[in-house]
Amino acid sequence: MAAMTVSTHIPWKRLTAEVTVIVASILLAFSIDAWWDNRIEAEGERWLLERLRSDFTGMQRDLSVTFEDHKLTADACLALLRLSAADPALPLTPEVDEMVGKVFLASRTFNPGSGAIEVFLNSELSRLVRNQPLADLLIRWSALVDDMVEEEAQMQKGVSERWTPFLASRTDVGPILAVFNPLFAELSGAGEDKRERIPLVADTAFRNEVMDRYKWQLLALRDIEPLRETVQEILLLLDDELGS
Repeated sequence: MAAMTVSTHIPWKRLTAEVTVIVASILLAFSIDAWWDNRIEAEGERWLLERLRSDFTGMQRDLSVTFEDHKLTADACLALLRLSAADPALPLTPEVDEMVGKVFLASRTFNPGSGAIEVFLNSELSRLVRNQPLADLLIRWSALVDDMVEEEAQMQKGVSERWTPFLASRTDVGPILAVFNPLFAELSGAGEDKRERIPLVADTAFRNEVMDRYKWQLLALRDIEPLRETVQEILLLLDDELGS
């Protein structure tokens, strides 16, 4: 009886082809995953950058308005000091009422907002911003804002606890307040003859209060300038990343 023979031939070519197909499939899967992850990150980065640009564009406008208002108040301080040097009895005119109101009754504040900058600072999305100079400016933003927010909070406190009570102890604030808001005109008696009002006397105490307000306005103007410069720089970098 003939002996049975068992073939030991291994189909290397077929096995090599199958292994190659498997390896290629795995590499392709990894490549697809990597491509998808990169696409998701790229879309996430663009989403964040677009919202940052929108937020900082709004803050740029708000900073300009706030700067101009602080400057107008500082100018009103100087105008009152010059006017009182000529005659301590201030004229009863709408122009003087407006200056006195800005110094003693009003205080504009800048709202730095939250939105996209808070998302950047307080989430893992910060890693999506690959532009390092831009990321550095965004990280420094809060520290820059804190100084200005603190100064403005002190001015608000000064208005409510010091300057407005001081003015109210010297004159009727109603007609002055009506200059800022016509809704107060009827309640304040602003339509009455100006001659019935007693002129506000800018004595030493009055001038000292005006000088103090002027000092706070200079601090506010000092603190707002770096913010304006930083916002401009951030917007330029965002425009470069997103395309103007």
